[in-house]
Amino acid sequence: MSGEPRQIFSESWHRVAGQRLRLRPSVRMRRQSYRGEPWFVAQDSFTEAFYRFRPEAYDFIARLDGSQTVEEVWKGCLDRSPDTAPGQSEVVSLLAQLYQANLLAGDTPGDAARLFARHQKRAQRELASQFFGIFFLRVRLLDPDRFLSRVWPSLRWLATRWGVAAWSALLVLGIGMVISNWDRAVDQSAGVLAPGNLLLLYAAFTVAKLIHEFGHGFAVKAFGGEVHAMGVTFLVFTPIPYVDATAAWAFRERWKRVMVGCAGMIPEMAYAAIAAVVWAGTGTGTINTLAYNTMITASVSTLLFNLNPLLRFDGYYILSDLLDVPNLQGRSFRQWLHLVETKVFHARGLESPGRTPAGVAGFLSFGAASWVYRIIITVTIILLVADRYFGLGLLAGVITGIGAFIIPVVKAVQYLLREPRIERVRRRAWAFSAGAVVFVIILLGVIPFPQHFRAPGVVRAAGSRDVYTSVGGWAAEAKAVSGSSVQTGETLVRMESPELVLELMAAKADLQQVEARERQMLSDLAAGIEPMKRRREAVQARLERLEKDRTALNLISPSTGQWVSPRSDDWAGLWLPRGARVGEVVGPGREWEFFAVVDQNDARSLFAANAAKERAEVRFHGSSGRVLTVTGWSVVPGRQEVLPSPALGWKAHGPIRVRADDEHGMRADQPFFLVTGRIPVDSVKDSDEPGPVLWQGRTGVMRFDMPWSPLLVQWVRSFRQLLQERYRI
Repeated sequence: MSGEPRQIFSESWHRVAGQRLRLRPSVRMRRQSYRGEPWFVAQDSFTEAFYRFRPEAYDFIARLDGSQTVEEVWKGCLDRSPDTAPGQSEVVSLLAQLYQANLLAGDTPGDAARLFARHQKRAQRELASQFFGIFFLRVRLLDPDRFLSRVWPSLRWLATRWGVAAWSALLVLGIGMVISNWDRAVDQSAGVLAPGNLLLLYAAFTVAKLIHEFGHGFAVKAFGGEVHAMGVTFLVFTPIPYVDATAAWAFRERWKRVMVGCAGMIPEMAYAAIAAVVWAGTGTGTINTLAYNTMITASVSTLLFNLNPLLRFDGYYILSDLLDVPNLQGRSFRQWLHLVETKVFHARGLESPGRTPAGVAGFLSFGAASWVYRIIITVTIILLVADRYFGLGLLAGVITGIGAFIIPVVKAVQYLLREPRIERVRRRAWAFSAGAVVFVIILLGVIPFPQHFRAPGVVRAAGSRDVYTSVGGWAAEAKAVSGSSVQTGETLVRMESPELVLELMAAKADLQQVEARERQMLSDLAAGIEPMKRRREAVQARLERLEKDRTALNLISPSTGQWVSPRSDDWAGLWLPRGARVGEVVGPGREWEFFAVVDQNDARSLFAANAAKERAEVRFHGSSGRVLTVTGWSVVPGRQEVLPSPALGWKAHGPIRVRADDEHGMRADQPFFLVTGRIPVDSVKDSDEPGPVLWQGRTGVMRFDMPWSPLLVQWVRSFRQLLQERYRI
C-alpha cells in the first residue's frame, strides 16, 4: 500500500450502488504470480483483449453475477476483508474501467444497446488512435492459427537441446565470419542507404521481420496458446508483417512469457548468421548485396529497436515480465498522475502504483524516459518523411501534433470534470490547473529571456592580410625572408611565366595585324571599318589583361607588418597556381580582429543584433573559461564565399563544409556573412592562463547577444529557420 489512509466512502457512490452488474460470458479469469503476489488476468474471448487485476479487486469482480447490487457485493467484501477490501472510490474507478473495456453487462432492457454503443465507441477510439498514430498503422489480414498448428509439430525439434546447440553454433559461425571480414563489412556499409540499394534493403527487411513474427507465433503455439491475428503494420508508411501474440499474457509462468518475447529475435539472429556466411562466401553481385542487407537488418536493427524497452516492442514486454511489473507504461503514467493528485491536488485515500520508494522512483523515471524518447523518435521520423515527401510529412506532423497536444488537453478537461478520485478536491484541481496554464502562458509567451547565437571564426592581428597569387607562375626569387618586416607595396616574391610572355607577344602581334587591317579598310572597304574596330578593342582588352597578369607576377605586400611564409625557402622553381596562398603579412599586434563566419540561417538574428548594438564575446578552443569581450563588430557587406582561414573548413577538420572541388579548402559550400570584431590587447592582459591567449590564426567561437524575447517567440523563430534550412520555405 502507499502508506496513505484509504478513502472508504465516495461522493459518487450513489451512481453505482443500486446497479446489478455481471461480467460478460466471454470473459475468462486466470491466475498469475508477479513478485510472489497473486494477480488475475481477465481475457475477453470476443476482442482477444487482456486485463490484469489484484486479488482484492478480483474478490469484488468475481462476485458480480447480477444477483446482488454493487453495494451488497462491496459490503460483503468489506465484511470478509476489512483491511484489504477496496474503498468506494476504488470500486467506482474499477467499474468505470470495466465499463470502458466493455467487460460488464446488466439486466436492464437497454443494456444490450449500451453494450453495442460501448463496442462502437471502443472501435472508434481504436480507429482514432491509429489515425493519430499515423506512423504505426496496423491492418489485420488473416487468422494464422490453423497454419501454425499444422506446421509446429514439424518444427518442434527447434525447441530441443539439439536445436539450441545448432542455433548457438550457427550464431558463433556468423559472428566469426563478420569479424574475419570486418574491414570489408565496414566499407560496404557506406552503400546501404544508396538509392539503388533501397529495394534490396526493403526485401531483406521484410523477410527478416516475417521470420521474426512467425517466431512469436510458433512460441505461443508451443506453450498452448492461440494466435488469431496476422497482418501488416505500416511503420512510417512502410508495410511490415506482424503477428498478434498477446495470448502469451495469459500464461501463468513468467519464463514462458519471456520466451515468447525473445522468440522473434532468436530465429531472426539465426537468419542473420546464415546471411553472414553467404555474404562472406560470395563476391560482388546481387546475392552478396542481398545477404549483406539481410545480415544488417536482421541483427543490428533487431538489437537496437526490438530490445529497446522504451518503445512498446519486444524489449518492453520482456522487461515487464523480468521485473514482474505488468502494464509498465500505463502504471508509470498513473504514478505521475498519482503524484499530481496527492502532492498537488491533496487528494486522500489513493493507492500508489509503486509499493516501495524504489518502485515509485522506477515508475517515474521510466515514464519520463519513454515519453521523451517517443517524442524524439516521432519528430525524427516526421523530419525524415518530410525530407522526401514534404506534403506527406506536413500532414503527418499536423496529425501527430493534434494527437500529442490537442487530444491530451481535451482528456485533461474531461478528467477534471468527471474523475471520481478528485471529487473532494475538484475545485482545487481546477484552480491549480488554471493557474498552471496561466503560468505557462506567461512564462513562455510574455517573460523575455536572453538569447544568443554562435559563429565559428579565427583571430588575427589587426592589419594582417593574406597574400594570394592572382596568376599562375614559376617561383623565381623570394625577395623577402619569412619573419622580416615589410612595408606596403614592397615586393615579396618574384614569379616568372614563359607562357604568359608568349601570350603577350602573340597579343601584340595580333594588335599590329588588326591595326593594319583597320587602316586598309579606311581606303578600300568602308563597310568593314566597324567590325575591325570592335576586333581591335577586344585585342586591346586582352593585351591589357595580360599586362596586368605580368605585373601580378610580382607579389607585393598589401600592408605593413611582419611577413610570414614558412615554406618560402623551398619555392625556387616551384609552380604556384592561381589562387594559391603563399603567406600573410601579420599586423603590429596593437589590436586583434576576430573574423566570424555566420550561417545564412542566422542572418536575421545577426542583423537584429547589429541594429540593437548588442554586445559580443569570444571564446577559444582549449580556453573556454576565458571570455574576451568584443569592443565593436560590423558585418562585411554582401554574402561571402571564401573563408577567412582554411582552418575553418572541413579539409582542416574545421566546422564549415567546403566545396569538394576546392583543393585549398577555402570556398564554403554555402554563402555566409562575415563579421569582423575588435579585441583590444588590454582585454587579454588580465588572463590567468600561462602563455599567450591570442596568436595568429587561433580558431574560436564568437557569441552574439540578441535582444531578449519570450521563449515561445524564440522557438517559433527556430522552427521557421528549420523550415528555411531544410525545405527552403
